Amino acid sequence: MNYRTNKVVSSAPAKVILFGEHFVVYSNPAIVAAINKRISVQAQVNDKSRINIKSGENSLSVPVISKEELITANDNSLLFLHPIFKCVKHILSEKDLLSVGINLDIDSQIPYGEGLGSSAASCVSTVAALYSLFSNRDRNLIYETARIMEQNIHTNSSGIDCYVSTFGGIVNFEPNKGFSNIRPKKKFTLLVGTTGVKHSTGEVVSEVRQFRQRNSSIFKDLSIKAHVVCKRAMNSIYEGNEMELGNMLTENHKLLSRLGVSHPKIEKLIENCLDNGALGAKLTGAGKGGAIIALIPNDISKEILTRISRGSGKWMLVEFDYDGVVFG
Repeated sequence: MNYRTNKVVSSAPAKVILFGEHFVVYSNPAIVAAINKRISVQAQVNDKSRINIKSGENSLSVPVISKEELITANDNSLLFLHPIFKCVKHILSEKDLLSVGINLDIDSQIPYGEGLGSSAASCVSTVAALYSLFSNRDRNLIYETARIMEQNIHTNSSGIDCYVSTFGGIVNFEPNKGFSNIRPKKKFTLLVGTTGVKHSTGEVVSEVRQFRQRNSSIFKDLSIKAHVVCKRAMNSIYEGNEMELGNMLTENHKLLSRLGVSHPKIEKLIENCLDNGALGAKLTGAGKGGAIIALIPNDISKEILTRISRGSGKWMLVEFDYDGVVFG
């Protein structure tokens, strides 16, 4: 049996979409950033010829020879862990190690189903751990395989989430040009608030598509404005202009609200942030629930968090993560 070691740990960061969600589907740019909340995966070879996956209270244990179609997602555990099972099967098949048993122990700091890239981070960290067991730690290979695997979860995934989770940092993505890194002139502090309202990214994307078909001229106008906001935001990140960056977050949210992808709980969280010292705020991800982000001044970040936390939602202070996937 050919493997480098019988146990390894890897982790990959969550992400937030700073600017451009939904509009990026129609050739607009988007700015996405990794944040310092992670999913960690410990992978270990076992001699039981079984795939054992554990994540919190969820667990899955099946013979390694089990076919994917026989692992039916009939409860929360299987629904959550089935994509990870497919990652394991894919890599064992790729390495021609179909009889090797694997234990995976997953630890997550990322709320699941809230638009913070938990599916991408879980795919990246799982693929990274398995490749590290059996071959090497080539980030480009990790990204490409994780991107393919995440498409089992989000069929039309662009790969942005997996890219940011693999390589870290703040990334500008343009559908016709690809990825480019943005290095800010100063440190920025974000507050992430979650509504607790789960959503289906695919369903929300479909609703936006229908909105575009019914309101082509309105959508075109919103898209042009979103493009301008994204470019101004990128300049403000480069320059370290937090006031302008905050304004652009709020402007982007107004455009998303007009698309119909906001939610009463999102609006409540954003209002709370803006009333208590945030420089700007917006939903992040698909919308219709999920999470919001707010930019807050570095020097009084904890004071603002204290005030905002008195309202509804669950909150966490985050910073941008520049490490991407790591081992150990």
